[in-house]
Amino acid sequence: MQFQRTMFTAIPLPMSVDDRQREEKRQRRRTIVDAAETVLDEKGRDAMTMADIADEAEVSRSLLYVYFENMADIVLAVTHRGFRAMRERFEAAAQQHDTGRAQIRAVGDAYVRFSREKPTLFRLVAQFESRAADPDESSERVRRCLAEADRGLQVISTAIRAGIDDGSIRQDLDPRQTAVTLWGATHGLIQLAANKGSGLEKRYNLDPGSLVNNGLDFLGRALADQDGS
Repeated sequence: MQFQRTMFTAIPLPMSVDDRQREEKRQRRRTIVDAAETVLDEKGRDAMTMADIADEAEVSRSLLYVYFENMADIVLAVTHRGFRAMRERFEAAAQQHDTGRAQIRAVGDAYVRFSREKPTLFRLVAQFESRAADPDESSERVRRCLAEADRGLQVISTAIRAGIDDGSIRQDLDPRQTAVTLWGATHGLIQLAANKGSGLEKRYNLDPGSLVNNGLDFLGRALADQDGS
């Protein structure tokens, strides 16, 4: 006797009331953060008001305080989004290359693109990093930003470790310390080009874009194994 195989299509179970409410809250919170990012792009941090965010999100101002404590809390939520976007770009860039040294250069290029394509998020990340924050004495949202920043740095240190293992990066380097050094140097180059670009061109005849690119080349050579390329 032959049996005919029957194909069944899985039917998703309906969401419970609690699940639906949680999803609605997540979506509303996301809408508010989207609105804040848009207003930050248009007006900047100093000019932004809670009314601006409420208008952009099409919600009442009182509803903002249901999801966030204050303006600073909303800005931190956008900042966390910036750290996450930066880390995701780092990961995507590193995954496209085989050697650790090539991964490091790709991550550096990704950081430069992030600063140009997402200037508001880049500024928020830079402002957050410029302030000292003790995880043990910080709010939950600050701790989330710190954790996401650490994950981004881990992408760099992992690439350095891979480079040490594959021979494209010097054996005498400490991955974590070198990762912090590379991040600081690259961040400084980006800030220098962005803030003093016109002055560099007038005083030294230096193209800001070339300055950053040459700086990344220099950092790559500094990483290279002394017996390698």
